[in-house]
Amino acid sequence: MKNSGLLIAVALALGVSSCTPKVGVLRAPDYKGNVGNNSSKPGETNKIPDGSSETGESAKENMAKRFIGRNISLVLPFQLDQISENALAEKDIKRAALALDYYQGFQLGLEELAKKGADFNLNVLDSRDNASYSGSLALSSTVEEASIVIGPVYPQEIKAFGTNLKDKEKLQINPLAASMPTEFNLPNLVSLTPPIKAHSNAIAARAAREYSAGDVIIIFNTTDSDGKQFLNGMSTAIKQAKNNARILSVSSISQLDENLSLTGTNIIVTGTTDKNQLKNLLTNLIKKYGENTYNFSLFGHPLWERYDFSMYAGFADLNPTITTESNLKTWSAAVKVFKDTYADTYGIQPSDQSYKGYDSALYFGGLINKYGADRLKEKLTKESYNGLFSSYKFRYNEAWGYANESVAYRSYRGGSFQLQ
Repeated sequence: MKNSGLLIAVALALGVSSCTPKVGVLRAPDYKGNVGNNSSKPGETNKIPDGSSETGESAKENMAKRFIGRNISLVLPFQLDQISENALAEKDIKRAALALDYYQGFQLGLEELAKKGADFNLNVLDSRDNASYSGSLALSSTVEEASIVIGPVYPQEIKAFGTNLKDKEKLQINPLAASMPTEFNLPNLVSLTPPIKAHSNAIAARAAREYSAGDVIIIFNTTDSDGKQFLNGMSTAIKQAKNNARILSVSSISQLDENLSLTGTNIIVTGTTDKNQLKNLLTNLIKKYGENTYNFSLFGHPLWERYDFSMYAGFADLNPTITTESNLKTWSAAVKVFKDTYADTYGIQPSDQSYKGYDSALYFGGLINKYGADRLKEKLTKESYNGLFSSYKFRYNEAWGYANESVAYRSYRGGSFQLQ
């Protein structure tokens, strides 16, 4: 390894509320290692196997032949350039946490594939959360030799990296950013996080599926940007799914009240995340429900999952439903096994980024192992995936690449939004 501080042991605190620091490993940005039958455990320096006792040029040649088509470059914002070797601080750990968690989950995913006989050459690069530097990484020999690139993470870095990438056929995976793929216009980009359009399309499909004769679908428009973005094209999408649906669009509480149905279900669709507008809507709907004359089915924005609705005593009576990117079933045996393995290996509990790294390693590593890197594009739109946290179902557009359209539904019960 070339850089100073090549393998740094760091104290990692899991989450804001964790009180006991654990020992983790922050790898250098130029880490290169094999993940396969002969690989070392995470946290140790990996030795690149050559399958024999050869040394020198013959060993390198042997290694190159073995890993052709199985080189993976992981480009993440560790920001190690901001760390002093002699003064590792908590702020350094927090700054690198997202990258570290994703990397560690990814490493465990590749090692699981390795147990089944797969072999990969993993190169970890530090994007430094710097668009200019990320652009220069795209021109590096490491990236040029990679069969697939995971990263960078942040939008400006993604755009700079993708624009500078020499081989426009090489797949660049956007692992975490929820940006609309149209923001980048990179035909080789694979966006793993479902964009907001995928969520609104799923709500449109669900509203159409629940609609019956006598019902009314009321689209409640608000002035906030989240609401406008979420509802853009909603009426058209619902009509495409159910052309006989009665759909009304309103922009005020009074207009909504005037169009409520006394005989059928009032399917209310809104995308607002503005707390005042949301409060006015919910207070009114709960009041109407309390009159024992109206039935509701409320559909909202995925960000509602972060909100506390306990102040609204009758919120659950509105039958609220939202969409989510997460499939995580914390009670499942598979999740428990992963959590235990992760904790045993790294000394901390996994974060959402850890699960995402693990799922992406299993999916892309599995496709490469099964079909070879040269058939990845062919298989992306044909093979879906349902993992511990993420699910993938890609749709391709020749202008902006592959977008994941797979989302799940959460309904409100027991005081929180839970997977259906």
